[in-house]
Amino acid sequence: MAVVPAMSTHRPLTHRGRTRALARLCAAAVTAWLVACAPGPAEAAILDPRGIQSEAFSNGLRLIVSSEPDASVIAVEVIVKVGSADEPQGQRGIAHLLEHVLWAGAGAGDQDPRRRIERVGGVINGGTLRDFTRFYATVPAGSLEAAVDALGDVVARSKIDPVVFARERQVIVQETTARQEDPRTVLNDAAFAVVYGASSAYGSPIGGDAGDLGTVDVSALALFREKWYVPNNMAVVVAGNVSFDAARAAVQRVFGPAAPSPLPDRARDADRLPASAGEHRIELPITKAYVMAAFAGPEASEHPQVCATDLMSTLLAHDPVGRLVVELKEQQAVADEVGIDFLTQRQRSLFGVWALCDPGELEQAKSAIRAELARVAREPVPIGELATAKRLLAAGYAFANETPADRASTLAFYEAIDTYRAASYYLSWVIDVSPHTLMATAAQYSGEPAWIILVPGGARQ
Repeated sequence: MAVVPAMSTHRPLTHRGRTRALARLCAAAVTAWLVACAPGPAEAAILDPRGIQSEAFSNGLRLIVSSEPDASVIAVEVIVKVGSADEPQGQRGIAHLLEHVLWAGAGAGDQDPRRRIERVGGVINGGTLRDFTRFYATVPAGSLEAAVDALGDVVARSKIDPVVFARERQVIVQETTARQEDPRTVLNDAAFAVVYGASSAYGSPIGGDAGDLGTVDVSALALFREKWYVPNNMAVVVAGNVSFDAARAAVQRVFGPAAPSPLPDRARDADRLPASAGEHRIELPITKAYVMAAFAGPEASEHPQVCATDLMSTLLAHDPVGRLVVELKEQQAVADEVGIDFLTQRQRSLFGVWALCDPGELEQAKSAIRAELARVAREPVPIGELATAKRLLAAGYAFANETPADRASTLAFYEAIDTYRAASYYLSWVIDVSPHTLMATAAQYSGEPAWIILVPGGARQ
């Protein structure tokens, strides 16, 4: 669907950022009210295209501006359209490492772009996903120049400090080790490896491989940056209390002089998916078991299928009304948690239906997952139930785009994998999904999946 927190989100130098935990708590409390009373998705004015302007600079960089005169802040996000899916074999983790080094190797004192942002009362951060790398800042209204200058300094940094490089490489190795202690992360990473193939870039963890990282040196990092960090592979998104002309002038001054360069060919891993499915078991020092039915879903450009898959996710796993939630948690009482992993990607996306249960309940959970997926493919979803799923999905999209920073992030996300316009049209596409489209999409997930199963066993390191 839309945006999840990017890999390797850094802590601010001081804690100033407003948490959105309250919004998440409120979401659960008001969902019932939204279902009953909220306007339909077609009526929502989330990321209204009439308030969004864009321009492609002569060097290929795209500027996207959502002008919001009543906002008290300005959010700026720089997207570089390269992530872990573009890494060559033997260098898994290099995109993530470069993001760390650029963000952390900022100099000292007033030369540190992060300090300059915090001095005006803002926050600055960065993160890496499979399809892109992001650097972003939120500042008070009137501080646009500070945000654009700081992010420009981060992205344009060509000199790599060997001390920072060594330190951040070790940080990432530690992060990679820590990820193996989180069962949900292990489950998701294993599903990607099975669906896409462990040797492919899409099938590799975003954080990379500790062995590969140990062989990456400063020159390799600099070369990766030189290939991909060019204006014709970037976009700048600005949202908040700023005019298009002001944003254009600031971004043109900082990013306009950069020269474009031909981009490397991108691999199409998702066109060469492994043919076999089967069952893949992993032993972990856990007390409960996880099971996931993993499939390859649609890619970003397949808008009807993406929206239908999002609706399937809501229909099946929205707590407490999703079909699988009711079936496994309430009626059969065999699962403690039920969920779906699906994040739209430039290429085909993982669609994984998972449950947490006792080891002795694994077969029952698998049967229920199979049955519900087949049911959506076989039977038209009642109009009322489909309308409820659409309202729940619209409510989630509204909460995900509550602030200027959220809206900048969503526009940037879609620009990175498809086009920013998809963010504006998303809800109208959702409302257009018919029971027939939902059934046709569900048919892709009604066959036998790749089963990823985590079971208790092994020793904690």
